Amino acid sequence: MCSQYDSPVLALTANYGQRAASREIDAARKLCEYYGVRHEVIEIPWLGKLGGNALTDSGKAMPHLEPHQLDQASVTQETAKAVWVPNRNGVLINIAAAYAEATEAHQVVVGFNREEAATFPDNSSEFLRRSSEALILSTRIGVRVYSYTDRLDKIQIVGTLRKLEKSFPFDLVWSCYEGGAEPCGKCESCRRLKRAVSA
Repeated sequence: MCSQYDSPVLALTANYGQRAASREIDAARKLCEYYGVRHEVIEIPWLGKLGGNALTDSGKAMPHLEPHQLDQASVTQETAKAVWVPNRNGVLINIAAAYAEATEAHQVVVGFNREEAATFPDNSSEFLRRSSEALILSTRIGVRVYSYTDRLDKIQIVGTLRKLEKSFPFDLVWSCYEGGAEPCGKCESCRRLKRAVSA
């Protein structure tokens, strides 16, 4: 969340029962320490208990892709279905908006990107616009949702991060859908990050 002057005031990480929760929380905490941003974890186990997806149900096989499949829509549409958590981004944005309103922050900043918006409509610029319109009515201060990266693909995002004045710590990033000791290297998220960093 950011103040009206774009200064980050709080970073939120959600534990909704996803396989990689502990790794995601640890990575977020370290990144926040690196950038000097306050960090808080929100616990919403009921979201994961809705089940029906490989992110929160260890009984379901996590889909793996080969690098050449990342741009095959017929494949990625199916992997998106396999890891879809019901209304996850809608829930997370509304929780963040409540925090924002309570702290007089005017923006909820999310890390959407054009690449994933192709298969996840709740990563799209249209979703951002409509979410902001709804929040105008549901928050007293007119909180809006913003993304600096929604029109970029991951290669472009990595390129931008490499140009930052303060070196971005890529080694602190955890993007794997799994929660093992090391990234699996085979899930769609791992494949997309590896392609972006290697470009």
